Order: sequence, then C-alpha cells, then structure tokens
Amino acid sequence: SDQHEALRELADFFMQTHAPECLEAPQPVVALLERVARQTAELLAQWQAVGFCHGVMNTDNMSIAGLTLDYGPFGFMDGFDPGHICNHTDQGGRYAYARQPNVAFWNLHALAHGLLPLIGEPDAALAALEPYKTIFPAALLKNLRAKLGLRAERDEDRELADDLLRLMAAGRADFTITFRRLAGFASAEDADNAALRDLFLDRAAFDAWAQRYRTRLLAEAGDDAERAARMNRVNPKFV
Repeated sequence: SDQHEALRELADFFMQTHAPECLEAPQPVVALLERVARQTAELLAQWQAVGFCHGVMNTDNMSIAGLTLDYGPFGFMDGFDPGHICNHTDQGGRYAYARQPNVAFWNLHALAHGLLPLIGEPDAALAALEPYKTIFPAALLKNLRAKLGLRAERDEDRELADDLLRLMAAGRADFTITFRRLAGFASAEDADNAALRDLFLDRAAFDAWAQRYRTRLLAEAGDDAERAARMNRVNPKFV
C-alpha cells in the first residue's frame, strides 16, 4: 500500500522499543533488516537442530522480532526424513523440513520489499539479507557440533554431521532418540554401543561412521561422562 507514514511510524516504534542500536546506524531501516535476517538465521538453525517443522511459514507468520507464530499443525519429527511434511494441507511440501531455511530467506525478501519505501535502494535492502546465507549454515553447524558433543572446531565436522544425518534418513532413525542415545556413546574401542546401533538398519554403515566419531572424540581427549552431560543439555529427551 501507500501508507508510507504508517510504515515509518511502525519501523521507528519497533527500533525505539526493541532495537535502539539500529537508530544509530547510517541507514537505520537497513540495519533493522539485517538484524531480522541474522535473528531469523539463528532461529532456523535452532529449528533444524531439534527436528522442528513449522506447518504454515507464510510471511504473516514470521515476525520482525526474529521469531515466529501461528505454527499451524507444527511437529517434531520422529523418523528422520528431510522431506517430512507436518501439515496435511501442504500437499506440495512447500514447508517440508529441508525447505524451511529457504522459505525463511524468501520471507525475508518479502519483508525487504515491504520496507523498500523507507530504504529507497533495492541493492541496499538485498545486501542487508546477505548475512543470512552465512549465518544460517554456521549456526546450524555450531548446533550440530554441540549435539555431537564436540568442543573443538574442525573442518571435517560438517561432513561427520551430514553423514550421520544421511544414515538416519536412510533408515528413518528417530531424530530425537538417536541424538539422545548418542550422548551415551562409549568411546572405548571395544564398546558396541548397541542401544544406538540398533536404531540403524544398515549396521555396517553405522559401524563405519561410529569409528570416525570415536576417532574424533578421542582426539579431544575428553571424558565420556562429561561429554554426555553436555550433550544431554542440547539433545532433548522429550519434544
């Protein structure tokens, strides 16, 4: 609409109330847009890390406060499926688990378009969204490292986490239970970790991954009990 003054009033009110640091920026509304992009990236990384699926990710169900509302028929995955759809009316899978990060980015573009009358420069608005592309994967990897009980950062960590997720997807291993049991992983060479291993249909593939994980844990020279306590704080028992 052409309600630019009302839009200006709303943006100013939000910044004064919730984001006063944006008012000090050379382009306050651009700073506000970048703030929302960063917060949304962190939010989506948190969702993905616990297998959460939002049922209705329409633009009007995303908030400029960097949170979301009106989940519709939301859900937490049981058997891990990147294509999981939690809303029976979402027949095309628009909001499937693996698509949620891209949907959030699209919604940010819609917000940028809505704020354009206050920004005036399309390039500046688009540039404000760019941090999402790096913050989301970095935040997700940080969360996955925590879920795996890893304290140090290594280049191979993303592949280690991705390969576990692929194994889980191949056999529809329960998302919450798998990570919860992973906390009890014994790093001793002769440990069979049967309770965790039994969640995977392809036992040989799991054994190969478990050996890589064991090697990674031993490289940190940590204590299994201490690691388990850390992992249980980020891997919920119930959802």
